[in-house]
Parts: sequence; structure tokens; C-alpha cells
Amino acid sequence: METNQNGAGMKKLFISCMIAMLLINGVFLYFYVTEKHDKEVVIQQKTSLEQDYKSVSDTLNAKREDIEQLRGKNAALDKLITEKESLIDQEKQELANQHTSNTLTMNELDKARKMIAQDEVTIASLQNEVSQYKEQTHQLTAEKEKLGTDLGCEEENTAQLTEENTGLSKKVETGSFLQIAKVDVEAMKKKHNGQEVPVEKAKAAETLKVSFETGINKVLDPGKVSLYVRIINPRGETLEATAQGSGVIPETENAKPVEFTKKADINWTQTNKKIVVYWNRNITDPGTYRVEVYQSGHVVGKGAVRLS
Repeated sequence: METNQNGAGMKKLFISCMIAMLLINGVFLYFYVTEKHDKEVVIQQKTSLEQDYKSVSDTLNAKREDIEQLRGKNAALDKLITEKESLIDQEKQELANQHTSNTLTMNELDKARKMIAQDEVTIASLQNEVSQYKEQTHQLTAEKEKLGTDLGCEEENTAQLTEENTGLSKKVETGSFLQIAKVDVEAMKKKHNGQEVPVEKAKAAETLKVSFETGINKVLDPGKVSLYVRIINPRGETLEATAQGSGVIPETENAKPVEFTKKADINWTQTNKKIVVYWNRNITDPGTYRVEVYQSGHVVGKGAVRLS
């Protein structure tokens, strides 16, 4: 009898152990499945975020290219284009910084998408303005040609027609001036290895580096275009040296001759050109050095640098 009771007890103990093991395995299995699911969700979210970031970034690049294609029609539009491109570049940089630091969220991407929607409206508006400007330019040119034909037939109206023709010519001529949005001016010196580095002190400066981009202008006819760079020292004097190509612009928009520091001749093809001019004389005085860029006697770009 006692043997049977012992056997029954052992059987109950065995069953209890089995149940406990099954419960433990079940708990471990539950946590394992849950953790695996959570990891898969996180991976999917990261993948989706990465895809959305690339899509938004590519779209911003495309919109910037669309806006850039409208440049070069007139000064007012170019200013708006430059401002809009700056906003797009800022948004791209912010997204890139957040992506690099792993702080990018769907909310930030949604903000960028809203900006893209606004960009599309802006582009449509700019395209409309460009179309209107082209039509006005075409009309002005046609009127100018018509006036030129009629001059030989109507001698009594010569004075009036000449005045109208001159006005139209000036409007067309104004559109042919370059609109240089930014002129960078840097004081430079060469290291022992020949590499140029910018400096902030006048005593350390060996050269002034003036660089700018012409932008696009479809009105200005292709061919040779001369740009005159004028560097003005802190005392208001034009830096010049005849041996280094300095000279005088005979007549400017102020109807006065102006000294220039250096001349840059370019082969104009109605596309953007990058221009760099160096100057290495009389730049030891501390203060602000101003730069003016002239085309056909008109100032088309300005810049400055302050040296201590």
C-alpha cells in the first residue's frame, strides 16, 4: 500500500514539473515572438522613412532644377529665383542633417512635402511671368523694327518716332545686362605647399580673390563680353596699376569716366560663367574693400570684404 502511494506521488510531481516547463516555454515563446515582431516593425518603419527621405530629397532637387531653368529672363525674376533656391537649399540641408543624426521624423518629411506643393505653385507663377516677359520683349522688338521701317516714309514724324524708338531700344538693352546676384571677395595667402587659404588680417593678405557667376541671360547676344572689376580700398581709392591691366571706363551710367582695376573678357554663350579675378597690389590697409563689376558702363554686381 505504501509503495502505491509513493508511486502516485511521484507521478503527480512529474506531471507538475511538465506543466511548469510548458508554462515557462510558453512565456519564453511569447516574448520571443513579440520581440521579433517589434524588430520587424522597427525595420519596416526605418525602411519606409529612408524611402520617403530619398523621395522628398530627389523631388526638392528636381524643383530646384525647374526653377533654375527660368533664370536669366530679367532682374526681378532672378531675384525671386535666387530667394526660392535659397529656401530649397536650406530645407534640403536641414533634412540631410536630421537624416545624418538619425533625428528625421515623418512630421519633418510632411513639412517638406508641403513646401514642395508651394514650390509647384511658385514655379507655375514664375513660368507665367517668364511667358509674359518673352511676349513683351517680342512685342518691343517688333515695334522697334516697325518704327525703323516707317522712319523713311514719314519725315514729319521723325522726332517723335526717334524718341519712341530710343525708349524701346533702352528697354531691350536693359534686359541684355547681366544680373550678378553675388560677388565673393576674399583675402588670400599661399601656404608653403602652395595651397591658398583665406585670411582676415590685411597684413597677412597677399592677394584679393574676386569670384562671381554671370547667371543665364538669353537676351544678351552671344560673343565677346568685357567685364570690368573695380576694387575700392578703405580710403575710397580705386586700386589700379597700368602694368597689370588697369584702365578707365570712358562713360558709365552716371555719365562719368571710372577707373577699373582689372578687365575680364569672356566668350558669352548665353549660359552661366564662373569668373575669378586676382589682385595683389596695395592691400595692406585694414578696413573694408568694396568691389563693383561693370558691363557696358553699368554696375551689374557688388561685393565687399572687411580686413582687420
